[in-house]
Amino acid sequence: MVGSEPLDEVREYYGKILPFYELESIGRRHLEFWRGLARRWRPSRILDVGAGLGRITNAVSSDVSAIGIDVSLEMLSRARRRTEPGSRARFVAADMRRVAFAGGIDLIIAASDPYSHLTSTADRRQALGAVASQLSPQGHFVLEGLYRPRKVFEAPERHIRHAAGVLSISESWRPVGARQLWNARYRYLDRRGEGGDAIVEASFVARAWDPAEIRRFFSSCGLSVEDLWGDFDRRPFSHQATRLVVVAQRSAGKRTGDGSFVPGVMP
Repeated sequence: MVGSEPLDEVREYYGKILPFYELESIGRRHLEFWRGLARRWRPSRILDVGAGLGRITNAVSSDVSAIGIDVSLEMLSRARRRTEPGSRARFVAADMRRVAFAGGIDLIIAASDPYSHLTSTADRRQALGAVASQLSPQGHFVLEGLYRPRKVFEAPERHIRHAAGVLSISESWRPVGARQLWNARYRYLDRRGEGGDAIVEASFVARAWDPAEIRRFFSSCGLSVEDLWGDFDRRPFSHQATRLVVVAQRSAGKRTGDGSFVPGVMP
């Protein structure tokens, strides 16, 4: 995701699958996990990175101001339309590699790993540095990170019932060279009875996280990892897990002129 071209590729991918992705989001059952984080830490402001259709942003905004950022204008438009009058959620088009808000955000969340689209180390470092810059001294960053063992991953086909029919979703992940790169391919089949079937296939290249390197890498970006969970029930991460949840805080240290992070002094 360097420069405008890869950003356009991400927008094109989500634009292609958007009607199906919106139906798929109905089947996601993890809103209570994110609400629980807000109850646990009682932040005064929440930033949702890669907010997409805004379901999580809206879910955590009942008692606190929550800002959702994304690069997809189409998804942000739908997120805004879903927001109820009086809600404390708002949505902003922003690049997660850039600092969008002044420091002092108490909880930054990133569900479904928007950072997986950042396949270069430099972009990841810049994006996590932006997180560190926006966190308050006692704030928390929680990432639902992409984790894949180094083997072909074929997810069981999922079926989601909706008002007009049934959406079936197939996905496969295949490793691409080194650096935890994967080719992800999704197939959506929406059966709507007499209304006819709709099918779309789309793929993208994603970068997963290496659990063995994540603490060191976060540290180099100004973030200190507190916990690694293997699921939303907060069980400790193991290599048999299918999910990686990272909990981090801002490190004590300072940034140099070239953007690197030197530990030891609170910025």
